[in-house]
This record gives sequence, structure tokens and C-alpha cells, in this order.
Amino acid sequence: MKIAHCMGCNQCWLKTPGICAIKDDYEKIIKKLVETENLWIVSDTRFGFLDYKGKRVMDRIMPMLNMTVCFRDGWMRHKLRYHALNIGLLYKGAADQAMMEDWCKRTAANIGGQSLGAIALDPQSAISSEARESPVMPGPIKHLVIINGSPRMAKFSNTDKIIHSFVKGLEETGITWELHNLSNRKEWDAAREAFLTHEHILIAFPLYVECIPSMMLEFLGTLPSERKQPAQLSFLLHGGMDEGNEFRFCERILQGLPEQLGCSYGGTLIKGGSFGIRTREDAVKAKIVAPYEKMGRMFAQSGNFFIPEAKKFTGPEQYPWLARKMVSLLFMKKVNQGFEDFAKSWGCTRPLEDKTYC
Repeated sequence: MKIAHCMGCNQCWLKTPGICAIKDDYEKIIKKLVETENLWIVSDTRFGFLDYKGKRVMDRIMPMLNMTVCFRDGWMRHKLRYHALNIGLLYKGAADQAMMEDWCKRTAANIGGQSLGAIALDPQSAISSEARESPVMPGPIKHLVIINGSPRMAKFSNTDKIIHSFVKGLEETGITWELHNLSNRKEWDAAREAFLTHEHILIAFPLYVECIPSMMLEFLGTLPSERKQPAQLSFLLHGGMDEGNEFRFCERILQGLPEQLGCSYGGTLIKGGSFGIRTREDAVKAKIVAPYEKMGRMFAQSGNFFIPEAKKFTGPEQYPWLARKMVSLLFMKKVNQGFEDFAKSWGCTRPLEDKTYC
């Protein structure tokens, strides 16, 4: 089947509710999913996780959910457009069984269902997901290569806005930087060359279905596993939901990724609450991205994200019970109304919860 990467355009949530803007064979899958209770993904692996083709199938599942959010089972989630979907995984290649089980549980929970389990087709290829200690690059950063791993066009990318706030802090310390956007495949060659020839690299990207976007996984798969010179690879990971637990599976994958690319690990800066960058007024957008400038200065000073300020930056791991009640009553209603208003500005004429294929 011909299946493209999710572009993160949000049209299936805010312009044509339930209908993907990409016209390819994936619509056949969506039409099947609204009639079934169980979904099994069969995939090869790469970097201890699904390869980009398997992940691509899951990234495109977004039309099954609504943009609007709620608390479900104690966690902030998107509302279901149709019904709960159970998720199972059959995988071939090297991966940690416990990690794959965790991914199935998390992914199923996000769509209201249960995990059907993760089954290794090559049990002898199991690997450990324990993070290995890697040396931090000595000396100050002089130049930073930044790769925007978002599949969304840079002009509309939340990641791009975050990066440009972050580099203001870098520039205050005299660090130079260059930016490459993976959403434009014409930039991939230059991004690869920069990755292989510089000592400090930062990849910034949004969380997609509990992990790395499939387009970014495809790009990483084009990189060699060895380098001619040492380098440190750090990450800036963001997403729409506020709670830190939302990002922990992806963080564990990122901890082991640099070693597989011949790099040391410089840590991961994590922050939620980025929905408003796309949908709110300019003053609110500026307020959301402003804290990244301070983190840019701190990164320039420390050379990594292994600092207390980076850990605190993530915010609460989970909203406590009373806070969930307050957010549900006061804040979440306003947020969801904001999504409705933004959808109207895009010319949306249907309810955001519309069940297109029923």
C-alpha cells in the first residue's frame, strides 16, 4: 500500500474532522478500524523500536481521535472519535520486549483500549533497553547543528517556533548555529553532512504516538552507525499534553539512540503544552515559547541537559486529583473552545467530533 508520513497538519482535527488531508491508501485502513475492535501491527525494528514503516502506520491513526482533550483514567487524553481500539504488535528484529510491551500499553490507552501484547518473531534478538553511561563532550560549545525533526512544514511548525526561542539564548553566549528541517527532503543531504561533521548536534521534534515521528525515524535510518570524529547528540522533545509521564517512553528510546549513531548522549529537554503555539493568539504563543530562551542560555553554559533546571522544566509528572478537577472545570473547557474557534477560522463547518465513516 502507498502510505505517506503524517505531516502534522492537524487538518483531520481542525479543518476536515476525521478525514486525513493526505489522499493515499491509508483511508482504506481507517475505514476498517472504525468497524473493528483490535488492531495488530506487524513491523520490522530499528534503533530498538518499530522501523519507520511500522511507525508510519500508527502516526496516521490520528483521525480516529479528536483534537479536544479530556481526563481519562487519570491522564490527559484526546477524546475518542469512534470507539476504543485494542493494539497488538508482532515485531521482527532487535528490540527490548518490555519496551515493546510498554509502547503497546501506552498507545492502546491513548485510544481508550487495551494492549493485546507485543510478540517477538525473533526472540533470540532481544536486547536490553537499559541506558548506558556515555561521556559528555568536553569543552565549550562553539557551534550547534540543530535538526528540526517535525514532519510539519517549518513555516507552520511548533518545533520551529521553539527552536527560534531556544537559539536566542544560545546567541547571547556567542554560540553560532545552523538549522536543517526534515520536513523538506531537499535538506536531508545537508542535514546528514552537518550531522557527520560537527561535534554538537541537537534534534528537536514533537512527540508522535508515544515516540519519534516516522519521518524522523526514516532520516535517522540513513545515517551511518559510526563516525570519523566524536560528537554529542542531545534532544528537545515537546508535545501537546502537559504531563511529563507522556514523554517517558520516548525519552528511554532517546537515551540509547546516540550510541547507535556513534555519538555520546547530551540529555533530553522535555516540555508539554505546545498545542497553543499553533492555535492561540501571537501574545499567548510568545509566552509559551519564551521559557526556551532561558534553557538555550543554560544549555550553552553546561553543554548538555544534565542540569536540575532541565529536569524541572518538564513540569508535573501527573496532575494530582484536585488539580485534574480544577483543570477540567476551568482550563480544559477554555482550551477546547479555543480549538473550536480556531477550526472555524480555518473554514471548518462540521463538529470536531464528527464521525465521518459511520
